Amino acid sequence: MVIRAIKGTRDVFGVEIRKWNIVENRILEFMRKYNYEEIRTPTFEQTQLYLRGIGDETDIVNKEMYTFIDKGGRSITLRPEGTAGVVRAYIENKMYADKTVKKLFYMGSMFRQERPQKGRYREFRQFGIENIGTEEALADAEVIAFAYNLYKALGLKSVKIEINSIGCQECRKKYLKALKNFLKPHYNELCENCQRRFETNTLRVLDCKNPKCKKVTEGAPSTIDYLCDGCKRHFKAVLHYLDIQDIPYVVNNRLVRGLDYYTRTVFEVTTDMLGSQNAIAAGGRYDYLIGM
Repeated sequence: MVIRAIKGTRDVFGVEIRKWNIVENRILEFMRKYNYEEIRTPTFEQTQLYLRGIGDETDIVNKEMYTFIDKGGRSITLRPEGTAGVVRAYIENKMYADKTVKKLFYMGSMFRQERPQKGRYREFRQFGIENIGTEEALADAEVIAFAYNLYKALGLKSVKIEINSIGCQECRKKYLKALKNFLKPHYNELCENCQRRFETNTLRVLDCKNPKCKKVTEGAPSTIDYLCDGCKRHFKAVLHYLDIQDIPYVVNNRLVRGLDYYTRTVFEVTTDMLGSQNAIAAGGRYDYLIGM
């Protein structure tokens, strides 16, 4: 019997690993240019970290996490994303003690038990940057500009940025009430998952990829129309900082991202060079994640 690599994983060697090295070295150059410091967190964490941070109604938690019980009876999860672990390390190691902004980056393997397809694997390499300790809109714009400039430097063409604001906890309450009122007459048109989300986490309905649900949400109210004054000023400032850096973007008021910890700014970067798997970066602000 020949033992083969597990479905959704792959071996990287030869010409391909040399390409990886080129990309990773360019990433490291950008990290130095933007003054980000490396952080390395464990490959696995307590499952509760992701349940509290990512959200128990997200696809990652519901369908995609590799979770097991260790010999000590603890629930352990292979990391499906990097931010929650970095924030855990920030708190546990009291990085906030000197009251300075922490600009951190990570690069490593992530694990999600999703359907393997072209350009999508169950073990995949991901790099990310975290700008922790500032409420300034400039920090949001810096992260987005970093992603755009990096991908252009790597030779990717047709790089596009979509951006939105989903507000803070206060203005989001008003938006969720309006969204529920909009969706209620269409409840039976939603997929089974979104019928459950309607009750437990209404915002996630906007993130559903089911064609039926996407059709329903085409006419949904815009998050931007429900922003409080503070969130409006913040979003306007983010766009201003992108404009003065000549970073092109499109405001997409249906963009909410698939993780519960986001607040205010959310964004997604895509390219036409990768077919249907066109998203190459995504992120946003997470003002309340540390409090979780």
